This record gives sequence, structure tokens and C-alpha cells, in this order.
Amino acid sequence: MSKEKLSEIINSPTSELNKLKIGFLVRATLPIVLEHELISEIEVKKLTQDDYSKMIFDMNYPVLKLINEDQSIMENRSVGDYTRYYADPHNYKDSRYLISSEWYDRNQEDYIRWLKRKISL
Repeated sequence: MSKEKLSEIINSPTSELNKLKIGFLVRATLPIVLEHELISEIEVKKLTQDDYSKMIFDMNYPVLKLINEDQSIMENRSVGDYTRYYADPHNYKDSRYLISSEWYDRNQEDYIRWLKRKISL
């Protein structure tokens, strides 16, 4: 997806975005945000923290996980015995991140609000 498509999504009415599945919305937007460096390094670091992710999105796991290059993707994706992150790594500057797969309907409005607030194209 392109930055133009992302802009179209961000500028869509919240009521329209609420019709999309949250997992689809995150997978369609967050990789572009990262790869085009549309948020600050500070925001990326915050998205790797439990407390920020819980406070902003009501997430039980950090939104982003910095990949440990000494581990396999499967090891990076897992928290304990469970897979909590999507398999595709996304680049941000000189690092690679995994995006949480633990999105639920309750996270939708918070994610849309964050996206509209943090991303300006």
C-alpha cells in the first residue's frame, strides 16, 4: 500500500473506518507508517512499551516488538508459549519490528484516534 492510500484511510470518517476489522486496519496502515518513517523515533520506542500500549490502545502486549536478530522470527513472534506478533518484519530506520497480532474490537477506536492524531500526510 502507498502513502496515498494511507492518506485516504486516515482522512476517511471514523464511522467508515469502524466498519473495517481492526486486524485488517492495523496490517494495512502500520507497516506504511513504519517504513515511511511517519512517526518519531520516540513514538516507535513508546509503542514497544507495555504501559504505553495499554494506556493508548488497551493492549495487553506492546504494539511493536524490536526484532532480536540473534533469534529466529518464530522466537521473536512468541511471548511465552504463544505467538503474539505477525510474522512479517517491518523496517523503521535501521531497525526491524514485528507488529502485535493481539488486536480486538475494543482496540479499534483507540487505534483510529491514534492514527488520525499521529500521522499527518
